[in-house]
Amino acid sequence: MTLAYLLAPIPKWVILNNEGTAAGGAQLYTYRSLNKIQPKPVFQDPGGTEPWTNPILFDLNGVQGPFYWEVDSTNLNDTYYLEAYDSDNNLLWTIDNYFPNGTGGGGDVTTYIPIQNYITNNQVINHIAPTASPIALTNLVIAPSNHHGFTPADVNPLVATYGVVGPDIRFIKNNTSATDQISFPLFPLSSAPLVGDVTPVDYIRYQCTNTPTGETYKNFQFPITQKVKNLSNQAMTFTLWAAVTTTPVTLNIYLRQYYGSGVAATPDTRTLIGSCTLSTTWTPFTIQFVVPNVSGNSIGTPGLQTNDDAVYLQIEMPLGEPCDVLFTKPCLFLGAIDNNLEFDSYDQIDSIDLTPRTGDIKTSLLTNAPMGWVPMNDGTIGNIDSSATLVAADYAFQLYSTIYCSVVDAWAPVIGGRTAPGNTMAAAVTDFLALKPLTLPRSLGRALAGAGAGQGLPTYVLGEYEGAATSTALIEHSHTATTGGFFQVGSTTTTGGGTGTNFTVVSATSPAGSGSSFSLLQPTSFFNVFIKL
Repeated sequence: MTLAYLLAPIPKWVILNNEGTAAGGAQLYTYRSLNKIQPKPVFQDPGGTEPWTNPILFDLNGVQGPFYWEVDSTNLNDTYYLEAYDSDNNLLWTIDNYFPNGTGGGGDVTTYIPIQNYITNNQVINHIAPTASPIALTNLVIAPSNHHGFTPADVNPLVATYGVVGPDIRFIKNNTSATDQISFPLFPLSSAPLVGDVTPVDYIRYQCTNTPTGETYKNFQFPITQKVKNLSNQAMTFTLWAAVTTTPVTLNIYLRQYYGSGVAATPDTRTLIGSCTLSTTWTPFTIQFVVPNVSGNSIGTPGLQTNDDAVYLQIEMPLGEPCDVLFTKPCLFLGAIDNNLEFDSYDQIDSIDLTPRTGDIKTSLLTNAPMGWVPMNDGTIGNIDSSATLVAADYAFQLYSTIYCSVVDAWAPVIGGRTAPGNTMAAAVTDFLALKPLTLPRSLGRALAGAGAGQGLPTYVLGEYEGAATSTALIEHSHTATTGGFFQVGSTTTTGGGTGTNFTVVSATSPAGSGSSFSLLQPTSFFNVFIKL
């Protein structure tokens, strides 16, 4: 017996009810035509390994598929008998001796892998100013990219073995000895040098005009995914378009596995996955590799992790020498594939880049915080086993460290006190692991305003809260002197035109405020306020 699994000419089936409209929730029973009470399965794949349920349930639009029909080449009379019912089990129609006049599988099964680029925003849209020169920072954010679950690195960045970790596309290096520049030249409208692929609007150009000393790393770093475990031991494919203006150089490509900032976490590791030798012609490069296995490593003390381990990809610029490197569209795909075409629309990129980030705040009429958000009800957050009132979990670390590093203790107190200096990532890690809850900046019953120094206004820092809902009027009164009299208030004498020691009070005002309080509340609408974990 030789079995094959054939795809009918119409792989997706639509069932209509007796009124001629879509039979949402329809059921299709499949039997053997030679024995109409014996079920005969239909399959979801060309290898015949994943059978549909029997009956096959159709969706609310009356649609289902694809269907791979079993055919026995030694017994072609063993066809299908089909019965279709609506969602109320009313018989719609039957077909006997159904045979798929299509083509299909049998033998080897092809596994289809979705072609998803794990480097978000590889066209670097919404990037920094057109030119950064010279680069006097060891941590420069280039453009938005993946950010969910990555350690916030905007304030007091945590520097690991191979540079800063955190969200977004960054340029990181161990010192500033290079006289260098990053720019974003445009491809001319008449130019399409990425032959066989989609040429983007612009590209990244990195120039170094001296021979820098003491360089151990100098990378464009791309965040791939939080959690080192996700891609452990997976086959992957990296692609890149690159060129140089004059002297050929070689770029080294590294995969970085950061095991987190928790106690006893495995040190930061970086693995060379391949190299690209560049010429003056735009050239595509493909590197296939297997992600190093993380088995046997550690992300920190069980139950007390900071939960910020992650995977990054780094394109290292030539160290200790001048260069003029051009590159664009770095891609990272799951599986060992040969992908020639790649393009994401700006809307696709922004759908990730513009999602809310840790520390973002929104107002809402919802009574409960959405998943991934926390109500700003003057409560506390902290690690597992802490006494935090809102969130006590390792995944609170991103928000904990963000507030810890940007809001001083006066406005976001840490219960148990902050470890000196009280505003660094290292101190945040220490206090988070010590189970010290952190109080969220106050928002209940308060208007939200921008931090800083407004024109003609005092300076207010992040998280600060000021003001009162009411105030009490002071008691005041006044006197008027007649001609020829005078009166003295403190050291000041007021004369009514004459001399003498007496004065006549013509009138006196009564207390204006009567000592009572009055409202200072401006016209205000009240909503629930939530902050992103």
